[in-house]
Amino acid sequence: MSFKYRFILSFVLLEVFFIVLIVTFNFITINNSAKQLIKQKTESNISLLEQLVKVPISIYDLATLDNLVLNARKIPYINSLVILGPNDNILSSKYVYKYKELDELIKSKKNFDFSIDDEIYKVSYVKIYDEDFYLGSMYIVFDLSKNFRFINENKKNTLYIILLEILISTLLSYFIGVRLTNMLTKLSNVAKDIGENKNPQIPFLNKSDEIGILAKSLHDMQDDIKHRRDKLKELAVKLSKQKNDLIEAHKYKDDFLANMSHELKTPLNSINVISSIMMKNKHNTLDAKQVKNLSIINSCGNDLLYLINDVLDLSKLEAGEIKLDYSQIDFNSLIISVKEMFEPQVLAKNIDFIFECDKDVGFIYTDKQRVKQIIKNLLSNALKFVSKGSISFIVKNEDDYINIIIKDTGIGISENKLEHIFDRFKQADSSTTRKYGGSGLGLAICKELLYLLNGEISVSSEVDKGSTFSIKLPKNKDKIIIEEKKKKELNKNSDILILNNDPLSFFVLTIELKKHFDIQQANNLDELISYSKSKKYFLVIIDISKQTENELSVLSDFIEKNSINYALIHEDKISKTLKEKASFIYKKPLDKDEFLAKINELKV
Repeated sequence: MSFKYRFILSFVLLEVFFIVLIVTFNFITINNSAKQLIKQKTESNISLLEQLVKVPISIYDLATLDNLVLNARKIPYINSLVILGPNDNILSSKYVYKYKELDELIKSKKNFDFSIDDEIYKVSYVKIYDEDFYLGSMYIVFDLSKNFRFINENKKNTLYIILLEILISTLLSYFIGVRLTNMLTKLSNVAKDIGENKNPQIPFLNKSDEIGILAKSLHDMQDDIKHRRDKLKELAVKLSKQKNDLIEAHKYKDDFLANMSHELKTPLNSINVISSIMMKNKHNTLDAKQVKNLSIINSCGNDLLYLINDVLDLSKLEAGEIKLDYSQIDFNSLIISVKEMFEPQVLAKNIDFIFECDKDVGFIYTDKQRVKQIIKNLLSNALKFVSKGSISFIVKNEDDYINIIIKDTGIGISENKLEHIFDRFKQADSSTTRKYGGSGLGLAICKELLYLLNGEISVSSEVDKGSTFSIKLPKNKDKIIIEEKKKKELNKNSDILILNNDPLSFFVLTIELKKHFDIQQANNLDELISYSKSKKYFLVIIDISKQTENELSVLSDFIEKNSINYALIHEDKISKTLKEKASFIYKKPLDKDEFLAKINELKV
């Protein structure tokens, strides 16, 4: 509902509420006043008649009573008067009472109301005493019809007044609402144009009411937006230049790292290999000091090679160039191979090596080399920072993921340093780098790789008590199911026989089919029938666009006798009989992707 109609509705409802409230209050007041007036008149008439009846009834003056009854009927509101003696005998015969049985009236001896058609009557029963002596009684029938008709008429008039006022208020609110909403609509359109970077003229600036204040606010906003837009344009030009400079600098950095890493790794590999051979001193031409120096050279060369590899990995991660090689792997075998690799190194440092692995780990779907790299990084860190104590390598099998825990009793990490532990080129303390070596890239690479693998890594640590790294690696069970399904599909009969009368049209399709199926091609219909009898094929593809009527008839009989999948390719039209017998039909020109999709539907 638009603002205009909401305003009109609210205004009308408010008007209706107050009109009904006021009129209802007035009506209740009038109604109560009318009832009070009727009550006063009936009571005064009863009191008057009681005094008038006392004397004639006490002396049994019937003539006076008759005159009294006749005159009583002339009094407004009084319809009938029935006077009874002490024995309930009727004293005056001039009464007029035609509404009920008189005996029923006399026996009632109480006040009551009744109505006949549109007429409303009130019957008052009065006992007449002279001091304590009971003289008799009388029934006074009051006609209240005029009073109630007046009240009902008042109700109708009140309703008419309410409806008239509602109509007037609706029309008034409509005109006010239309005028107000027209102004607000204009200002709303102006605000919209300002938001769309237009430069509209703002109306109502000369007004001093709320509309004028709103118009002035829009004018100020327009000026402010224009000023900000100019500033943003200047800033955008600067940012664009900075962005281009950063992209160029980043490219230079990547090129530099790639070139330098290659240039450094080539001589480093030679240094590491030669120093490793020379360290063995097979011909005993080197003394102990020279062998020790060679071992230092070899160790430093290996450290530098690890650093170069880490920098290269990080550079590739930043550039998004690392491609994961997902496959189904035996995770238990992977863990055993890593354990066997590190166990001798741990034992060589006289450190306890605790290894636990759930036997039911089984197969998962992941990148084997990257998972191995992550675990090796964490175990290398643990080995580096532990001089005595133990290293725990624990693998737990959960429902949807593998939980890998690497715990050590090394130097630990203070709580205020933990938040930066996975940042690049950072270690817990600068002294750590000097004492234990390393670039601070290993944990950053682990975190980035786990992000690509949809895994998680967390750490808890305490200074001088050790650290615990926990990895959650998803199993990707759904991918394993898909792989198993593909294997089963590959184990099914996947041979396809093709009758190819149009080598140019079939060339691209045949090449694509050979990637997924074993293809056998027939040169004519007789050859195709012969091949079909000697071997069961998953699908037979037949180009019928150049077949004669006789050949099509033979083909139809052959298809009917052999329950194999048939794909019929046509150029113009195909008979209803062949269409019904085919697994699917396809009209030239051939689209390899669409055609393969139809074949896959058959396999499903």
